[in-house]
Amino acid sequence: MRNTYPLPFRVSFWSLILTLFLAFVGPEMYAQSAQRMRAVQLIQEGDNNLQMGLFNDAIFSYTNAITTDPTYAEAYMKRASILQRVGRYTEAKRDMEKAKQMNPYSAYVMDGSAKLNFISADYAEGLEEIQQAINMDPENMNFIDHRVDGYILAGEYEKAKKDIENLLFHSHHLGLTYLKQGLIEFLDGNYDAADDALVQSLELSPNNALAHDIRGLIRLQQNDYDTALYHFDKALEINPDFSLALYNKGVTYKMLNEDEKALGYFDEAIQKQLAISESFFSRGVVKTELGRHEGAIQDYSKVKERDSIYFDAIYNRAFSYKMLGNFPSALADANKAVEMRPRDADALAMRGNIHLLFGDYKKAIEDYDEALQWDGSMVEVRFNKGLALLFDHRLKEACAELKRAVDDGYEKGDAAFRNFCAP
Repeated sequence: MRNTYPLPFRVSFWSLILTLFLAFVGPEMYAQSAQRMRAVQLIQEGDNNLQMGLFNDAIFSYTNAITTDPTYAEAYMKRASILQRVGRYTEAKRDMEKAKQMNPYSAYVMDGSAKLNFISADYAEGLEEIQQAINMDPENMNFIDHRVDGYILAGEYEKAKKDIENLLFHSHHLGLTYLKQGLIEFLDGNYDAADDALVQSLELSPNNALAHDIRGLIRLQQNDYDTALYHFDKALEINPDFSLALYNKGVTYKMLNEDEKALGYFDEAIQKQLAISESFFSRGVVKTELGRHEGAIQDYSKVKERDSIYFDAIYNRAFSYKMLGNFPSALADANKAVEMRPRDADALAMRGNIHLLFGDYKKAIEDYDEALQWDGSMVEVRFNKGLALLFDHRLKEACAELKRAVDDGYEKGDAAFRNFCAP
């Protein structure tokens, strides 16, 4: 029977990388206008909400900062970072692109954009951006550290090893750097070198459950099942809820043909796997981007209602239903999303789009108005509102909205404005 244990390792690796990408950049120090001063206050409010785990409120505060001062690149970066955390990668990238347009010479903006590209598997673009950040600030070891992540994800292990040597020379976060060195050597099949690096990581950070888990996988690769189980147990001793270690114990017992024990650990891993919904959600996002909407709907439907990303699953499922032409189901999910987060501009805009497709123009306009109330920068929403007004035979109002959308930068709306509103 073919061994499948490398899969859980790759999942644990992704969990590590995603954790590394959660750092925020520091606040800008150039607030001059009253609008900028107020936007800075809203950013601080969002940061406080974030520290308390109030992700929705943090997004709302950052959105208000953007509405208050649409030229504040820091606000877009902050919102991009939190959107990234909750799995809304397309919106996060849109915000990061906006920040890049405003401040194309900021190394920190390039660094943040690179992280998003790594997460969305656009490794070439991410590596190009992190290189730009390094070119701007060659002595910044954090940027070198992030380039290591990109090289690992892209499978460029030799380049990653060279950067690791540089990080070790500068004593940069040694415990984590040795852990990454162990990851790279393991992925490259150099098990002894991997184990040596992980031992050094554990000497510096004895409570690193992931290092023990990877050491267990090395032993599993070598068919040393007893030592593998020892390391998985050490990982669980440090973190009893470390579901990947539970899963790996199940794999070990399966390889020992102890199926009942294996099943028990698999059951326990699933019960404790707080990220299982994130796995389904992430796969659903990929399927959506590939146009495989039926499969995406299946994955979004597996996200548990109690999990923090449930709203995003419902939102994305509504989009997938809409793309399949199943408007009643799309509307049902859009209604649920708005019910869960009545101040979420994207959810309101989504429901407005569905109403527009249904031909319910008055309800579409109501949703677009409310979406714009919470995020006045959504020029496509303003354009769609103009279309809804046009279809509702309110030509003067429609032309005003279409013109404003075009003036605000929605170039795709120019043809419609000229066709319907030109004298």
